[in-house]
Amino acid sequence: MKIKKICGIFLGLIVCLVASFTTFAWDYTLDEGSPIDRIQKGVVEYKGKWYHAGDTIYGYKDYIKLVVGDAKAPLLLGIPHDGAMKGDPEIPRVTKSGRDINTKPFTLGIAELFRKDAGLQPWIIICEIHRQRVDANTFPKLIEERYGVDTDARKTYDSYHELLLLARATMARNLADTKGGLFIDMHGHGHTYVKGYEEEYISPVDGQKILSKYIRQSEVAYAISNEALEKSDSELDKLAEYSSIYAIVKTNPSVSLSQLIRGPYSLGALLDDEGTVAVPGRLIPVLERNVELFGTDKDGKPRRRPYFNGGYLTRKYGSAIKPAGGNIGFPDNISSIQIETPGITVRNNAVVRSRSIHQFKRAIIKYLNHWYGYDFPNSAYPYTYFK
Repeated sequence: MKIKKICGIFLGLIVCLVASFTTFAWDYTLDEGSPIDRIQKGVVEYKGKWYHAGDTIYGYKDYIKLVVGDAKAPLLLGIPHDGAMKGDPEIPRVTKSGRDINTKPFTLGIAELFRKDAGLQPWIIICEIHRQRVDANTFPKLIEERYGVDTDARKTYDSYHELLLLARATMARNLADTKGGLFIDMHGHGHTYVKGYEEEYISPVDGQKILSKYIRQSEVAYAISNEALEKSDSELDKLAEYSSIYAIVKTNPSVSLSQLIRGPYSLGALLDDEGTVAVPGRLIPVLERNVELFGTDKDGKPRRRPYFNGGYLTRKYGSAIKPAGGNIGFPDNISSIQIETPGITVRNNAVVRSRSIHQFKRAIIKYLNHWYGYDFPNSAYPYTYFK
């Protein structure tokens, strides 16, 4: 399917978004009225109804939800893997993948803090079905095998992508005269050190020492391979067009990809600055190999630090223009980043989240202000840091 041209009135600019879905048949022509007309009607139209910022658009059987953002909101947050519903009738399990528990309250907490500081409601896309039954991150080549053609699972999958595409297209149109916006796909990981190894942490809640096998890193992914993140800056810089943040590279031509990924104003480094360890970033700029921490592979060689480099959602809804595994993004100014968060210091319970949402909100606003030229207020971290 190809999306029709999305014609924006602002400054006479035209944003043309072309999607290469092989399995979908969606076709959007966004409203072409004047800016005043659009504000009076709402931010976005869906199936003949206009929605305002803060409204929720419900997708197939209410399994999918899109919280509408403000017209000028540069932030879109995805929560594809914290659903717990089975469906009615029950949707069969097709994978054994675990749920990214608590990514929903964590992400909604960040969204609320962003709204309070920036004065703008961010877009939020949510799947309420368990990922073992419907995984919105499934690559197109596996869709029919997993979900069939005319099933509840397939319709739920399609509904997620339909509403995500609607949100992204609306952002691209509304932000066409700016440096753009950012889609952050939120996930959770359970990576561990090699059997028998435990790392000493300082509790973010009370400052007490904790020993745990779980790796506390947040994994910030740009659709760049794990192998590439072992390489030098000069080698990494050659891969800018394959990155889901290529639009940021284009609007900041004096800055290299390596600086965007592991420099002082990379999202990982900004998270480090807020007291939450991220990779790649300032503290862990490369994916090192270490026998003591990560063990050995089948050939007896040291294993690399575990890291998820970005799934289909990150690759499809970012701004890469060269295919990684056959998947490219859009030639506009909306980039994407996947963040895999640890439970131990970010998601595990409400007390931990009450602190981590401030850390992530502060890093995200710093990132938007620095790379996109915004000037959003950024309220201080209200708790004592334990480092």
